[in-house]
Amino acid sequence: MSLEDNTSIDFLENIEENNIPYKSDDVSEDYVFGLEDLENLTTAPVKQGPMRNVKTLSPKPENSSAHSEVFDAFLSETDIRLKDVVDKVFSRSDRPFVVIRDDKIEYVNKTFFKLVELNSEQNVLHQKFLKFVAKEDWDFLAKNIGEMLTNNEAMEINLICGVHKTIKVKFEAIYLSDDQHFTFILIGERLGARTASVMSMYDQLTGLPNFYLFEDRVQVLVNYENYKDVRQKKNMIAVAGVAIDNFDDLKAIGMHEWVLKKLAEKLMLSLKKTYTVGSGLKYQFWILMPDIMDEESLKLELSKIQTIFQEPIADNFTAHELSASIGVSIFPEPAASAKKLIEQTILSIQKAQKEGGNRLQIFGI
Repeated sequence: MSLEDNTSIDFLENIEENNIPYKSDDVSEDYVFGLEDLENLTTAPVKQGPMRNVKTLSPKPENSSAHSEVFDAFLSETDIRLKDVVDKVFSRSDRPFVVIRDDKIEYVNKTFFKLVELNSEQNVLHQKFLKFVAKEDWDFLAKNIGEMLTNNEAMEINLICGVHKTIKVKFEAIYLSDDQHFTFILIGERLGARTASVMSMYDQLTGLPNFYLFEDRVQVLVNYENYKDVRQKKNMIAVAGVAIDNFDDLKAIGMHEWVLKKLAEKLMLSLKKTYTVGSGLKYQFWILMPDIMDEESLKLELSKIQTIFQEPIADNFTAHELSASIGVSIFPEPAASAKKLIEQTILSIQKAQKEGGNRLQIFGI
């Protein structure tokens, strides 16, 4: 850059050293902007001088997107690698960060790795995010992601970690503008964990006690009745098992899990609170009915159960017809123990299936 008005480099370098006073007269007119020029910077011509490539400034936008426009301009003119900067910020955070594009994970920080107990990016990146979400929260996440993005609503979901453990995490979501993809960031806050011992007792899909916990509750009730004073009458206990005959058909169209969840909800809402509704192994549902007054009361309760499985389960498009074989056994006669109650119930289910299915069979009748 050339200097004019006979201003030497030596002079400039020795201003402070020689204590030479700095006067406005020493500055060339070519460097001076008048007040009128500053107020009309976008339109007024800039006087020619040694300055080169001077960019005009636009007035500050008055709309709500002003901040984003300024930031976009900053990014376009700044020679930085935004990913590196973001990674440094996220990687040091104690909160889990996940970037999701079209349902797949594009980025996670180290905290997320620790939560899901993984140490390799290959096991996470480009995988579907739902792979790390407990199945019972899939529908909840799908229904509420819009609220998270538009209304800044936080949502609690269970992340799968390890083999038999989930961790509850509260997530907030930030939408990322992307013309070709649906992209957003999830920012999490860990709330707590359910241990393996608790998770192993409940079915992850329906939330019902699993068969082993159900079997234990049967044993506790039968023990209570058996240890009563001999002068006291033993209360009647009934166990019902339900096999959905057309379960394979529902599975073939991918509706089996949804139907199981809906049936579990209906059973829990329709039957007495003192009953235990459990999830089965080979057979889909088990129901423990304590303190049955008499055979007429039992028939009334079994009728309610039959009605639940005779009604179609409808989604937004289709009503799914069900066929269910129901087997029943009763304590203390003919089943004198918890083991016999379960065994006789299974035999009753098998008999109902052999006779064409979609019917109820009480052991010994």
